[in-house]
Amino acid sequence: MAVERVFLLLVVLASIPLAAKGQTCPDGYSYNAGLCYRWTETLSFALDAIDDCASDGATLALPRSQGEHDYLTSLVSETILIGVTDIFNEGTWEYSDGTPIGAFNKFLPDADYPNTAQIDCVVMSKDHAYMWKPSSCSQQQYGYVCQKDADTGIPPLVCPDGYSYNAGLCYRWTETLSSPLDAIDDCASDGSTLALPRSQGEHDYLAGLVSETILIGVTDIFQEGTWEYSDGTPIGAFNKFLPHAADADYPNTAQIDCVVMSKDHAYMWKPSSCSQQQYGYVCQQDADMTQFPQLECPAGYTGVSGTKCYRVVTTVDSAVTALAECQNEGADAVLPTSDLEHYYLKSLGLGTHWIGITDAEPHATEGNWVYITTGLPPLGAFNRWGSTANTDALDCVTMDSTEAFQWAPTNCLDNHACVCQKDPPDQCPPLVAPENGAVSGSSLPGAVATFSCDVGYNMHGASTTTCQADLTWSNTNYPTCIIAQCPPLSTVPHGSLSPVSHPYVYQDEVLFSCDTGYNIAGVSSITCQADGLWSDLMPTCNIVQCPLVTVQLPVILSSGGSPYSYQDEVTFTCADGYAMDGAASATCQASGTWSDEVPTCNDIDACLATPCDAQATCEDNPAPALDATCECNTGYTGDGLADGNGCSAVQCPALTDPANGAVSGTNFYGDVATFTCDPGYNLVGGSTRTCQADTTWSGSSPTCTAVQCPALTAPANGAVSGTNSYEDVATFTCDPGYNLVGGSTRTCQADTTWSGSSPTCTAVQCPALTAPANGAVSGTNFYGDVATFTCDPGYNLVGGSTRTCQADTTWSGSSPTCTAVQCPTLTAPANGAVSGTNFYGDVATFTCDAGYNLVGGSTRTCQADTTWSGSSPTCTDIDACLANPCHAQATCRDNPAPALDAACQCNTGYTGDGQADGTGCSDIDACLANPCHAQATCRDNPAPALDAACQCNTGYTGDGQADGTGCSVTSECIPNPCQYGGTCSELSPSGYTCRCRSGYIGDNCQIGCNIKYHKFPVDQFGIHNGKCYWFSRKSDRRKYKSAQTFCSSNHGGRLVIIKDKNKQSFLESKIKMFQIGSISKWIGLNDRGREKNFKWSDDSAFDASVYHNWRNIPTGRHKNRDCTAISKARDSKWVLLNCNKIGQAFICELGTPFI
Repeated sequence: MAVERVFLLLVVLASIPLAAKGQTCPDGYSYNAGLCYRWTETLSFALDAIDDCASDGATLALPRSQGEHDYLTSLVSETILIGVTDIFNEGTWEYSDGTPIGAFNKFLPDADYPNTAQIDCVVMSKDHAYMWKPSSCSQQQYGYVCQKDADTGIPPLVCPDGYSYNAGLCYRWTETLSSPLDAIDDCASDGSTLALPRSQGEHDYLAGLVSETILIGVTDIFQEGTWEYSDGTPIGAFNKFLPHAADADYPNTAQIDCVVMSKDHAYMWKPSSCSQQQYGYVCQQDADMTQFPQLECPAGYTGVSGTKCYRVVTTVDSAVTALAECQNEGADAVLPTSDLEHYYLKSLGLGTHWIGITDAEPHATEGNWVYITTGLPPLGAFNRWGSTANTDALDCVTMDSTEAFQWAPTNCLDNHACVCQKDPPDQCPPLVAPENGAVSGSSLPGAVATFSCDVGYNMHGASTTTCQADLTWSNTNYPTCIIAQCPPLSTVPHGSLSPVSHPYVYQDEVLFSCDTGYNIAGVSSITCQADGLWSDLMPTCNIVQCPLVTVQLPVILSSGGSPYSYQDEVTFTCADGYAMDGAASATCQASGTWSDEVPTCNDIDACLATPCDAQATCEDNPAPALDATCECNTGYTGDGLADGNGCSAVQCPALTDPANGAVSGTNFYGDVATFTCDPGYNLVGGSTRTCQADTTWSGSSPTCTAVQCPALTAPANGAVSGTNSYEDVATFTCDPGYNLVGGSTRTCQADTTWSGSSPTCTAVQCPALTAPANGAVSGTNFYGDVATFTCDPGYNLVGGSTRTCQADTTWSGSSPTCTAVQCPTLTAPANGAVSGTNFYGDVATFTCDAGYNLVGGSTRTCQADTTWSGSSPTCTDIDACLANPCHAQATCRDNPAPALDAACQCNTGYTGDGQADGTGCSDIDACLANPCHAQATCRDNPAPALDAACQCNTGYTGDGQADGTGCSVTSECIPNPCQYGGTCSELSPSGYTCRCRSGYIGDNCQIGCNIKYHKFPVDQFGIHNGKCYWFSRKSDRRKYKSAQTFCSSNHGGRLVIIKDKNKQSFLESKIKMFQIGSISKWIGLNDRGREKNFKWSDDSAFDASVYHNWRNIPTGRHKNRDCTAISKARDSKWVLLNCNKIGQAFICELGTPFI
């Protein structure tokens, strides 16, 4: 069957007509297979030839296939120099553009023309049938052929400022070391991600772009140990991780979640920390295709200027079926022939899919690839081949999503999606929107296109133009959008404004400030608005004023008057007899406050001159007096003057010693007398008295009394005698049978404590007793203790069971003995025997005669209570069926003893020998007789039944019997009642239900957004809460204003408004379904022209307390980023982007799907 399908494919390929490509060459060049060639017969050295070719953007000829080689052969008549060299790596030949020599080459054998260090160029030698011959680059001259790509008329893909272009992608290298989070945020700020190298080419470009280790967008932070790209896509066959042998040196742990291209390891990928290190990094984004206007394509097709029209077919099938799908609607399999076409196909978001390239006969030969429908023999200069090796079995080609959409030879019988391609209908050239404006409308003949300008821009020129029958526009003087200007601003007296420039244009903000000492009256800034007017009046600068100064005597205000303005000064003085505390003047400051507070004037204090004695108090006499009054302190007498008789202390009478004690200390005012007692006596009363100002002592004198010790406690089993006054002796004794341990006396001491410590009385002790054989003795051996004797289990006690320790240290009575117990004799079981003795602990053993099995325990033990453990067993015939010798569907019958086998017989409905290890028993399958209808399923009824059950297949009804009513079609899903691709499912017992495609509702999916909102170019709708939402393709990327205009011009829609979590979740699910998650999506929220005042597309105010999905709510200034998008990151957070710099996908919000 596989051979037939391949033959069918070849027949299909052979039936496709060949067509020429619309490509042109410059004057002096000839065209072949997408390339242009110029032969120069003048003999030149290699460097001169290279310079000549480079002067008009060409290279020396690079023959990469037999077809290109043969064309060069037909073009020239002499030996020519070609673009093959080993000057960069001696002995390794490569094309002069740095690409390697593939399987095709035409080198002469090495033995005839050896290569040396001086031989670095290659010629196609006329003397050797134009085979490739190594030759000198500097010692010989040759003719040569220059080669360049044919002009397709398609502008190149471009990158933003600061980015470099490579293979459909734009890169920006940042050498500044940053943390991974800062690097991710920096890339996200202009719509990029960290670099995602998905192929060898992309990896090599990055390695050549940088000179240091860089962070790349590979992580396992979402699932430890599973590396993926940071946009959530899996790592394909291509990766550059360090070999597993290096894992020991570079292990991956839970803390290692990032990856760097390591300069120290030839830019291999090395796991590294996300938080503990900083790196340089490269930001990556798709090349900008927003410069290419949308084509007017047939229904269901899309494209941009410079491409064909394409329709995605998501159904996977073989190349034959995919090609037939396209041909059935008058289309071809897709044929990418330029960077723009290749990367536009990639932007459609489809996975691996077929493209129209083959090396199958009759159009090609093995290894020589051609476009199927153009038949260019061979494939042109443009290609995007990956690393997949070609074999005889791989005759078709896919764009492989796992290898960065490079071209991969593929078996034609594999199943993949495809893209159909049609030429766009005749239309006027695409219109380019004016800078800071937009253009809308069709490009088909008779259509009117309308130009508009962004907010803050005014149109200069006609706003419409019409596509005429000759496919030219009626008005080619396209309008321009000039930014709105505001009137110039005058200077501000005593102030300044910034910036000072003219003209001021839309969104310019002017900040005002006042000179030091002046306050602003009015707004601090104004903004130039879209209508050319300023947002507010200019402010003025008023001089700062300070508050009125008020003073009270003795402070005197010496100068100044009201009102007080910036830099005014006032001075202060004090009245006679007063001194100033504080500043003598104050100045009005720029802050509107005085530089110093009003000072205070204090009475001059005559006491500061110390006119009084040290034991006198000084009191200043009030101003204007300048002297003071001195008075002796309490307890002193005199005139108090330092230069008079001063102040002397008073004296108290002498104190008397107490009996058995003494008093010490002097008796002047303030002196303290201290009382003490002799040893053994305690002080009763205060221990001190103080000499007072009235010459008397405070308090009264104490007395001395003898000390007493606390009463002593008698020891247990003893007594204590004696009194407890100072130096008395207490005596301790023990009861009979107890000995005194410790001193027998204690003496009462002067500190009221007893000398030493109290003794104890311990009982006398008897010698240890010996346990009887097969028994034990327990208890202690002190006076009065009782020892208890016991016997081990199985032994009886003979004698008394206790003995008592007596006061004379001997035990009462004598020790007993232990004798063993005996069990009764056991009886043997029928057909068996018993053996063993019957004393305590003995074990009796039971056995059975031959052919019998012991049922029960095989032993019994004689126990301590003279009984045997357990019960006696019995001997029964051995049942051979217990070993399961029979099949599960057989019956087992044991043969009587002494036989040890069994008989097996299969159950009813089964056949065989019944043995588990023989043929067993098998069910008799009634379905072998074919009792059922062809559209019925036969199920054999389990044994013992000998018939089968027949059940009609889904969509059929009847008894299912071949000899009955059979089965007839009854499915309500045939034909499919579900419209627009809905899926029909049967309901039990009758009826059906439809599962509608996204964007369709109704019992039969008959109501769809695409029906009512038919102007939208592709059917990418979703329905939420009764409203339709349209999602643009990845390829239809627009600036914010253009996206707004597109939504409103198609059935009055607007950019989507998101005010609750359910709607956000719905949008995220559709973003995933339509595969636009890898780019940002505009939503209807911006603060253009009203910084920090966000509004939705219906002009309602944004309220973060109702709902928001910002990663960080924007609160600061963000002048260059005013429009909101759903981020390309996994969390789908909202981010601010530049409204005009980058084209993004977008989501339109519409009305209900009901017409």
